Amino acid sequence: MTEYNLYSYDDCPPEAFQFRYKVYVEELHRKQTYADHEKKVIIDTLDPTGKHVVATKDGEIIGVVRLNMVRDGGVDPYFDFYELGRLPKAEQETASICTRNMVAAEYRSTGVSVRMLKMVYEHGIRNGATSCYMDVNEPLIGLFKRYGYKELFEKEHADYGLVTVMVLPATDLKWLTECRSPFASNLRKYLDE
Repeated sequence: MTEYNLYSYDDCPPEAFQFRYKVYVEELHRKQTYADHEKKVIIDTLDPTGKHVVATKDGEIIGVVRLNMVRDGGVDPYFDFYELGRLPKAEQETASICTRNMVAAEYRSTGVSVRMLKMVYEHGIRNGATSCYMDVNEPLIGLFKRYGYKELFEKEHADYGLVTVMVLPATDLKWLTECRSPFASNLRKYLDE
């Protein structure tokens, strides 16, 4: 059985940051600005203020994802990369950022990623998030559009090349329902409480 747990940075298992290294560096051979090749971990500036969902199966980490509330700070360089300064101050206060979404190769396309995303989504809306920003490479745009994310613009990322910055209107039930987003049921439940 797969378990999903939400952690603050201080409580997050160190193996989660090793898992990032294993996927990004050892498997995908991606350049990683924050990779510590000696310790074989990736820890970046968003980690201390982030919430981390860690998926485990039989005691082994098979997936991780992180959510940051912009108002909590520590979101540079993504604040500028996502051009969040263009938002009115009130919208900046309710914006969130989702990053470091990865799943072990053998568990991709099994629903692990969407379950982790639903968990950080629920945490976000319960803590005042009305939007969630992320960036994806071209092959994932269609998937995240089905989740309810909208394309904003393309940009060159230092580690990932050309990416599309996307936003999820996290509290727009009509939109999430129309696009059959997996988050619609979470929002409905939250609004009914």
